[in-house]
Amino acid sequence: MSSQPHTILFNEEDKDDKGDPIKPASCAADVESNEPDVRFVEPNPKQRTIRSASIAGMSVSMMAKPSDDRKASAFLAGWNVSNLIQGTGILGVPYAIQQGGWGGVAACFIVAFLCCHTGKLLINCMYETSKKTGIKRRLRVNYPEVAAVVWKKYGYTLVNVVQCVEMFGGVIMYIVLLGTVWHDMFQKFHFLSFTEWACINCVVCLPSLFITRMSILSWLSMLSVFSLMSSLLVLIAFCFSQINNWKMSNIPAFDITTFPIGFGIIVFSYCAHAVFPSIEGSMKKPESFNKMMNCSFTLAAVLKAALGAFMVLTFGAGTEQVATINLGPYPMWQTAVNVLVICNVILAVPLVMFVVASVFDDVSLPYFPRLSRESSLHWVYLLVSRPLLLGFALVLAIVVPHFGLLMGLVGSLTGTCLCFIFPCYFHLKLRWQELKWPSIVLEISIMIFGLVAGGAGFFFSGKELVETFIREMAE
Repeated sequence: MSSQPHTILFNEEDKDDKGDPIKPASCAADVESNEPDVRFVEPNPKQRTIRSASIAGMSVSMMAKPSDDRKASAFLAGWNVSNLIQGTGILGVPYAIQQGGWGGVAACFIVAFLCCHTGKLLINCMYETSKKTGIKRRLRVNYPEVAAVVWKKYGYTLVNVVQCVEMFGGVIMYIVLLGTVWHDMFQKFHFLSFTEWACINCVVCLPSLFITRMSILSWLSMLSVFSLMSSLLVLIAFCFSQINNWKMSNIPAFDITTFPIGFGIIVFSYCAHAVFPSIEGSMKKPESFNKMMNCSFTLAAVLKAALGAFMVLTFGAGTEQVATINLGPYPMWQTAVNVLVICNVILAVPLVMFVVASVFDDVSLPYFPRLSRESSLHWVYLLVSRPLLLGFALVLAIVVPHFGLLMGLVGSLTGTCLCFIFPCYFHLKLRWQELKWPSIVLEISIMIFGLVAGGAGFFFSGKELVETFIREMAE
């Protein structure tokens, strides 16, 4: 890291009782730090972009970092968390329960509890308490910054890469889902193949990748969430219309060879830790964060378990990797759900790709200084990079067109790291002297659980994907 002074932004509220700026903790006697000297400048709102945030995050100084606007209510924060953990991945939960049996139903609640707990641990790592004054201050902005404190050399990059892989995996699954839904709707007419539908949907989504204003993407995301919630309500209503056909025997017993696949899917559907720091940073009363998380994850667990169990009670072993496919014999229900899911995914792709593309830009643009964001030729870079990223995701979606198995693979690999292993390890590393033995045992147990279950899920999901691929090649 450079030995030159770093420029640090601070908020107006970061002042003492006399109105003087609070000194960075690195200059205080009660905090040890090897960070370089800092100087203060007034914050410029235009600088608060994803790029500036990621660059600022590379310098973890021992002073209170600026949070977000701190205007959101606990209800709004809970709404955002609920939307994130009730994403399109919930359409794969019925298949997860079909694979995991009653163990899958239980996993919906167990994973919810563990993810809720580790989410709180992550936020706890954002703060430090002064040994001298006892004042608790927010020193870190995001997940990678916490990693940078623990793993000073590679922590920031490692967590950023894992987060990016998870989000890019989400883009691939969106493409698979769109191709599957369209192909299923017109399967009787032999209109177009899955590959052709996937390509058409990518062309439809491509113009939205050139949107650079987060305010526009936020509106698209809101409409996307509305479409998803509506589709889930339609699915649950359909299941209740078939209640006379429910059979308890449709939910299989626990099977150690299939349960890990379902576990990976369920973990992926809960993984939203990357954005918890931003949500907590926006809360007017951050002390309400834990209660908000409890309510949001309880609601998510009930909804996921209910939808998954209802679908499996209705369709049994015939439950598909995408829940909507099972509605084929019921055209009216299927059309309503498919239209809502298609709207949800097409509107969700721009926001996910915006985050992936921002990380990609931060890595690649330094090699093309003439095409930088401030350059008049930046549009050339956008015209090349956005289709390239989407095209790569399309190729992977065509090669691995299996929504549920792909969810299980990505969830087992990145989800277990972000949800179980990293938060507990970081918290133990930063709070070891303060923790009591029951907390230490719990966090170590969560890490072991994540390693075992995630490793098994990755192995069995990968194994099933390979076997499915071989079967398709033989046909």
